[in-house]
Amino acid sequence: MKRKLLLVTLFTLSLLGTRAQGLLSHLDDTMSNRSLFERVMNMEKKTNRFNLKLHMQATFNGTFSDGSLEQAAFKMNQLRLEARGDINDWLSYRWRQRLNSSNTPHALDNLPSSIDYAMISVRLTDKFTTSIGKQAAAYGGFEYDLDPIEIYQYSDMIDYMLFDFMTGITFSYQVNPTQEIALQVVNSRTASMKDIYGQLPAGIEESKAPLAYSVNWNGNFFNNTFRTRWSYSLLCQAKKYNNHFYALGNELDLGKFSMYLDFYLSDEELDNRGIVSTLSRIQGDQPCVKNTRYESWVTKLNYRFRPKWNIFVKGMYENASVYKYADQLSKGKYRTAYGYFGGIEYYPMTENLRFFASYIGRSYHFTNKAKQLGAENYSTSTLSIGLMYHIPLF
Repeated sequence: MKRKLLLVTLFTLSLLGTRAQGLLSHLDDTMSNRSLFERVMNMEKKTNRFNLKLHMQATFNGTFSDGSLEQAAFKMNQLRLEARGDINDWLSYRWRQRLNSSNTPHALDNLPSSIDYAMISVRLTDKFTTSIGKQAAAYGGFEYDLDPIEIYQYSDMIDYMLFDFMTGITFSYQVNPTQEIALQVVNSRTASMKDIYGQLPAGIEESKAPLAYSVNWNGNFFNNTFRTRWSYSLLCQAKKYNNHFYALGNELDLGKFSMYLDFYLSDEELDNRGIVSTLSRIQGDQPCVKNTRYESWVTKLNYRFRPKWNIFVKGMYENASVYKYADQLSKGKYRTAYGYFGGIEYYPMTENLRFFASYIGRSYHFTNKAKQLGAENYSTSTLSIGLMYHIPLF
């Protein structure tokens, strides 16, 4: 009875986040990945039908703009609860929800943005699997592929992506043990056109089938030394207006040293990311811009110089432009953004927990075209110390 009472108390406190120190009491247990349930009950879980995790990223940040301190404060950047399991050898499920995000349902799929996953997966054959429900869009790139809890700061290409978890269906085929092809059809948006774009150009009509179609190739070469995450996506945003998104992710893993290099290109017949449209609206309300192009190069290098220590650097180079004149802004580049990150990580218990210190710098440079609209160059930086923890609750 006492064990049951202790289990219920510990589980409740972990969900409410009122006793974080209690959850961190197993820091000295560096090898075991047993859940809190198994630790408290002193027994081994015999089934994989239900697994519960709490993912958290907490930091103390000092943020600066053009060298001047803007704010110094604690922040819970990520707090997500996840349940997943295998019902049998052909049916599995996954649910994940952000506990610090809005729970208001969107108009199109009747789900809030706080829900990342609400899906089941059906293994039809040894090589063929389908996933149905809300899930991650099948975009390529290793920055995009990482668990959000692992990200210190996304590139603008990913950060301004309005909808990366969408409702639909995915078919994946394991060509061989090292090659996989995935085809996906999901909603291309969740909110209304007005919520996404604001004022629309004259003559724009909503699509009767606002869907996104993706083909994704995941490759693995040379005994896990080199991997690929490549994709192409066609997103139907409005009648006769589509967005084309290309993502080419490449990763090299040499043991202590690893790195990835991503290239992203998004041609948007309606400005979905909104960066260029924001420039056009500096001096007053304007319709969203047509024919925008966003291009990003993102790389990250890791060096595990000790079993429990890792240092990393990350760089980003991104352009925002108009690729074709359409009675709005003239053709050409409007903004170049640079990102430069660095940090050190300490892993006291294999991979579940890390403490870190990081620096994030961003610089934004505008062309004369953008400056004529009122834009000015600026830079930001953030110094952070914090922790990331994947807490196995059950």
